[in-house]
Amino acid sequence: MKPCMILKIVVSAVILFTLTFSSGAPSVAQDASTAQKPATAQQELASVDYLVGNWSCEHTVGTFSGKYKTTYSKALGGLWLKQIYDFPPEAGKQPAITAEALMGYDERRQAWVRFFGNSLGQYFAMRMTDTGNGWAWKYISFFKRMTPETPEPDATLTKKSDTQYMIDGPSYEKDGTQVTEHHSCHKL
Repeated sequence: MKPCMILKIVVSAVILFTLTFSSGAPSVAQDASTAQKPATAQQELASVDYLVGNWSCEHTVGTFSGKYKTTYSKALGGLWLKQIYDFPPEAGKQPAITAEALMGYDERRQAWVRFFGNSLGQYFAMRMTDTGNGWAWKYISFFKRMTPETPEPDATLTKKSDTQYMIDGPSYEKDGTQVTEHHSCHKL
């Protein structure tokens, strides 16, 4: 081999060695430290801070339409989002209804949950999947289901802006007709 060829090989090896092991190249320890860590409840709750405050909502269910107010606040050490509903009475049909819901983030499962109860004695729980601009909700049962669970979400909340969101669903039978709830809410 010619001396200039040996020199080229040695220089190439030195450059390769320097680039591979220089401080500019991340080490295995650096790669591990920058790997994505699971979200914390505090981080997830901070992502929905836009909801905190008072909202005015309009909703339709089949041929019925109405308005209600809802308020979101942080609760229980800031690890839950509390929602309070105030539905006015329906003339001659039902009294005013109040409701409360708690939403939280389960760090272990990396998923949202929601628990709801109202002044009529109704209650439900939901698994919530983050959709990037809101949630897809799936109602869950504490008891044996009468019908099999479907893979589709039962309802979705879609953030339109920091001052507007929409809810579509759930769908169910009311007075012999299949209906779907639609809600449009604006921050006050």
